[in-house]
Amino acid sequence: MSQAARQRWLGIFGLVLLGAIGYGCFIAVRAAFHVIDSMKSDIAMAIIAAGATVLVSILSILLGKVYEARERIQNQHREKKVPVYEELIQFISRVLSGEKIGTAPTQEEIIKFGFNQKMMVWGADEVLLAWVKWLRAISDAEVLKADPLKGLFLYEELILAIRRDLGHKNKSLKRGDVLRLFVNDIDVHLLPAGKMTTRQ
Repeated sequence: MSQAARQRWLGIFGLVLLGAIGYGCFIAVRAAFHVIDSMKSDIAMAIIAAGATVLVSILSILLGKVYEARERIQNQHREKKVPVYEELIQFISRVLSGEKIGTAPTQEEIIKFGFNQKMMVWGADEVLLAWVKWLRAISDAEVLKADPLKGLFLYEELILAIRRDLGHKNKSLKRGDVLRLFVNDIDVHLLPAGKMTTRQ
């Protein structure tokens, strides 16, 4: 029997088994209701109340465990992402500094550093898209010639996307606020704009 056929039969068996378990639970619940219905009303109510209490307790424990597991996974992912993002920011800072003095890393050097692979594995969707936009911009001389600051503002978008992925809201940050940390005259180049759009 081929692997595909074996998996198909295992899937069918799993569905049948699940259906049998569900039917068995239905029969058990129906029988329990019949037993309770045959009892005196006060005893039946006490049993129902006790059963409801137990059910709520079990559901609370299960939901708590699911939430804890999800939080644990998110924290583990965050621990993996932070070093990657920190290394990425350091690398981009080198690129931006290099653009000023004419020694920016080439596309081959970017590939050599392996950030594309790291971003594919660890980068959130929004961060990955921001990274691709920034790479395209700095690789296109015509784009940078038409808008020399485009790379800077795309870098800021990337930083904000990283912050959102790590749990920050960015609600109070406006366009250019991140760039002010290392570009002294950024206000000269800013057009009037409201708060930057943030994704929840």
